Amino acid sequence: MSKNIYIESLVALGGKKNKDAIDYVADQLVIRNKGTKIEYTVKKVRLGRDGKPVVVCYRYYGPDKNNKKTYMRIHPKDFDKYEPV
Repeated sequence: MSKNIYIESLVALGGKKNKDAIDYVADQLVIRNKGTKIEYTVKKVRLGRDGKPVVVCYRYYGPDKNNKKTYMRIHPKDFDKYEPV
């Protein structure tokens, strides 16, 4: 898949293009790990030098959303472990 197709698809999902990433301002794009069922909010998608996307997402610690966030990166080899919510 070409870099432009990634960018167009991510913008269509509500992202805003900046210099080196697609940012998600609102918490609208949520993904779930198929094995653990843990849900993550997508913060941005960066395109690497090789043109492949890396998803930067987060989830909250604890029972309420006033707690700290933990961030993680999902690389293309792990995309099949996640699904949209």
